[in-house]
Amino acid sequence: MITAYLKVIRDSFWFRPALYNFVAVLLAIAAVLLDLRLSEETRILGVASMSLERTTELVATLAGAILTMTTITFSAILIVLTTYSSQFSPRVLQNFVANRATQHVLALFSSGFTYCVLVLLLVSEREAYKLLATPGVAIVWSLAGIAAFIFLLTHTTSWLQVNNLIGFIAAETEATMRHMLGRKVNDRRCPVEAEDSRWCQAGLEISACKSGYVVMVGLEGLLKKAEQDGVIVRTEVAVGAFVAEGMPLMSLIGIGSHKPDYEAYRELIQLDIEPRPWEDIGFGLRKMAEIALRAISPSINDPYTAATAVQYLGSILIKLAARSPQNPGLANQHGALRVLIREPDFEKYLLRAFQELRRYGSEDITTLVAILEALGWIARLSGHQWHDLLWGFGADTYRLAEESNDWLPSEERRLTVPLRRLAATTGRQTDVQTLLEKKGALER
Repeated sequence: MITAYLKVIRDSFWFRPALYNFVAVLLAIAAVLLDLRLSEETRILGVASMSLERTTELVATLAGAILTMTTITFSAILIVLTTYSSQFSPRVLQNFVANRATQHVLALFSSGFTYCVLVLLLVSEREAYKLLATPGVAIVWSLAGIAAFIFLLTHTTSWLQVNNLIGFIAAETEATMRHMLGRKVNDRRCPVEAEDSRWCQAGLEISACKSGYVVMVGLEGLLKKAEQDGVIVRTEVAVGAFVAEGMPLMSLIGIGSHKPDYEAYRELIQLDIEPRPWEDIGFGLRKMAEIALRAISPSINDPYTAATAVQYLGSILIKLAARSPQNPGLANQHGALRVLIREPDFEKYLLRAFQELRRYGSEDITTLVAILEALGWIARLSGHQWHDLLWGFGADTYRLAEESNDWLPSEERRLTVPLRRLAATTGRQTDVQTLLEKKGALER
């Protein structure tokens, strides 16, 4: 899929620096040619032209200064990347690397050095003339570099604050969610029962030609191809899943004697060596959950960071619960089913966000309380269809906490308050009373 390749190029660390350096080459040529046409008396904003010797000295000095700032910039970036990998999660590295502000600063420095070096090569020492545009552009570029360097310090400091990092990931995840739920192809959604025989009907399998994570599923392309070939396409993998080489990506139902274009179908499900946030809502949940898990590890022991991550996870799950479930079928213009989509439902998102956290955080009261409070928010702001799931998850979280620890009375009260609120919201007052009475009986 061309879209996936374009996104990889756009998010790469070299995309914007390459564009900036291309502009620097054009500016260097244009500035030197312009100086050849200007007379010695020409002034711009009252600034007089400079001799060739002074210009070369100035540009060479600025080139060295820009290269020094570039080195410091790389050092700052490496510090951030090391901190992210060791304290937060290796998967959040791509957030900082793909951040446009970071790439623009690096691109400005590298292109400034390119401009200065190229100007030194282009100016002619055999002609006696003065220059104005060439040193002027170099000075402006250097001043812009100083401003960018100050901005980078502020930007890096902001990204090193874990609350800001979690907020950035949450915003990225919400943007992915809006993109996925706002696609035009969703207008073709149609209901398909879970018991429908076509979910397990045998078909012609199209397998993956390499191993990797599913980063994009071209639903529009699948719908169009299925309509052309007169088949039903059933996806066998969801976005974010890892697929081993040779495993099926999709099945074609009702293919008959027609031989499909295997490669055209295969290109509609794009694989990559690492997960991407383009269409994978669960990837953002996973990154925030990993930050929380590392925060409650014995080496860091920062439960309040974990609680912050849980709160942001809860805010995203509220929006997912309000918009789920989506119909898993796509129909053509005449209402005939053409595509069956396997994609995560709300329960899978809930488990991805909190399942490991409640297990490994079963001895941390702050994390457990945050999880129970988040479940209460979701139950309060979402539909009744998720109340059974949310209460069951909350009750299991409480049971796991009680089995793992001998809480003090104050800790016990702190834990039961959000549990009772969850029970009240989901209409499980009798169940929570039974759960707490059973716990008290076991203590006696």
